[in-house]
Amino acid sequence: MSSLRRALLVAGKTKLNLQNCHFITGINYNGLTVKQLQELRGILRENSNTKLLVAKNTLVFKALEGTKWESLKPCMKGMNAWIFVQTEDIPAALKAFVSFQKEKKLFDNNLGGAVFEEKLYAPQDYKVIETMPSREDVYGMMFGGLHWPGLDLVNTLEAPAVSENESAAA
Repeated sequence: MSSLRRALLVAGKTKLNLQNCHFITGINYNGLTVKQLQELRGILRENSNTKLLVAKNTLVFKALEGTKWESLKPCMKGMNAWIFVQTEDIPAALKAFVSFQKEKKLFDNNLGGAVFEEKLYAPQDYKVIETMPSREDVYGMMFGGLHWPGLDLVNTLEAPAVSENESAAA
């Protein structure tokens, strides 16, 4: 396969991975074997609908140019594999990678910078993202917060009616 055709294929895969993408990060894959990359790819896909793409930084940046992901450019140094999280449960994808990294003792293969909601995050800022509640948890908290005041109002409105009936019966 010619290098031009390979470059177009990578650019196409990158653009395809950008569809419905919520979070992008790079990992230093220097020293990872093909088997380890395949295993990581499977774990990410299984746990969190996440894609792993190994590609040259320049090709990935060409695909990101002019998009909301363009701010990832400062992170494009060294040998990177790119993680495209295509679900809103970003902490699950990060935890899947971190547990794989610990299990395989791959401490040289750290996460690089990331883009989330058009903002660039440095690796030290990942704790904020990792501890973020999932969308379902946020909805649960919101609906729980809305449920209790309504229930209290209903109980308050029914309380006098119950006490009047009890006094009339006595």
